[in-house]
Amino acid sequence: MQGIPNQYRNVCDVIVPSELCAGCGICAGICPEGALKIAWNHYGEYTPVEQPGKCSECGLCLQVCPFGNQQENETTLAEREFKNQDGIQHNSVVGLFLDLFAGYSKVDNHRIRGAGGGLTTWLFEKLLTEGLVNRVCCVVPNNDPETLFRYSVVDSIEDIRAASRSAYYPVELSGIISEILSVDGKYAIVGLPCVLKGLRLAMLRNADLRKRIVVLAGLVCGQQKSKFLAEYLCAIGGGCPSKLKSASFRVKDITRHHLDHRFEFTCGSGNSVMKGHVYQSEGMSWLWGHDCFKLNACNFCDDITAEAADVTFGDAVAEPYSYGNMGANFVIVRSCLVRDLLVSGVSAGEIVLDQVPLKAIIARQQDIILLKRDDLQHRLYLAHHKGNPSYIPKKRFVPRRRLNPCRNLDMEIRNQMRTVSRRTYAQYRYQPTVVFALEKAIRHVLETFAYGNWKFNFFFCIACITKSIKCRLSGLIRRFCTHV
Repeated sequence: MQGIPNQYRNVCDVIVPSELCAGCGICAGICPEGALKIAWNHYGEYTPVEQPGKCSECGLCLQVCPFGNQQENETTLAEREFKNQDGIQHNSVVGLFLDLFAGYSKVDNHRIRGAGGGLTTWLFEKLLTEGLVNRVCCVVPNNDPETLFRYSVVDSIEDIRAASRSAYYPVELSGIISEILSVDGKYAIVGLPCVLKGLRLAMLRNADLRKRIVVLAGLVCGQQKSKFLAEYLCAIGGGCPSKLKSASFRVKDITRHHLDHRFEFTCGSGNSVMKGHVYQSEGMSWLWGHDCFKLNACNFCDDITAEAADVTFGDAVAEPYSYGNMGANFVIVRSCLVRDLLVSGVSAGEIVLDQVPLKAIIARQQDIILLKRDDLQHRLYLAHHKGNPSYIPKKRFVPRRRLNPCRNLDMEIRNQMRTVSRRTYAQYRYQPTVVFALEKAIRHVLETFAYGNWKFNFFFCIACITKSIKCRLSGLIRRFCTHV
């Protein structure tokens, strides 16, 4: 399907039923009739809900949806903003860029409190103190057990610092968009790739947004998770997910590797408050790597580094660019304004910043490249070759059948993991057996592929034999070279 046909009135007719909504909320925020409202669905995901009798069928929501079939994509949106700058370069993974850096902030406790090196917090503080923006839109903890995190507009250094650290939790922008449209100012916004694509699309169609949004800061993203991830981590940490009150992601422990951060939670109330934590190495990493609680829209995203952003921040690359065990960032700079601020920060002794080779950043993204490029092309191929294909989003990479059976089976297993974690947790969410039920469902998927799938067994044997032959040949070659 090449575009969005006229029979679709709004995103609720096509994007939501196709499970391609990322829950960004831009559609609801920009709708001139207030016809859409963002709400939690049964699976702990944000989706728009149509308000009866309000939709004028203008199609604006479809035009700003990051998974709508517009003519614009991440490449064309970035070119509109950055291609005429002197020294601009391009790479298929990082998009357009002026400079590539790695480093960390030396100000206050930015580094220890941040997800990486604290450079995102430093940049927002700098933008605010220099008067380049007067309002920053970022994700903050929320005093509501049903919605643990939310987007907020802040205008002080203290509030920016309180928003440090990433949150692997759904957040949406509908209220923020409405506020920007009603309150004049100069705004900076931080967001994931799909969110910033939607914002750029909205800025093309609304002059007030285009005038008031000054800086978009992107975060490298492999996938988004539903709110069930936080609840399940609470459960495996010994807490009661139905009483979860607060959560913190990516809390650092200086006695561990900087990427072995932990999830902290508080549940209960009154005299029965419980606090706990789960480290990446204690199950969180496995859940993440096997696509548990992943949004389906993420399976059709091809943007790794938020290519439409003025600047993108990611986790530290390998030494010498990780600067020890306290965390660091790599930085992809596309805006001269941001580059000048970073350079001034180095001169003032506020940040440490070194130029980093492109290959180091690409090496850091190999797992995401597999998901958002290699897997994506095969998914598109499968979608186009269904007997009766539903709506398929246009992507920058063409559908291509992958002939690597091991990769295809790995993707199929992760697809099943996403499905069973989503459905099983929703079914047992408020029951004390939720951990047992989900572990049983996951084990069933693994056993089905390990024992009941002839393709898995056949190609697993081929892979083992191939690896054995490669090891044997490598040994022979080494011995031969030693003797020669």
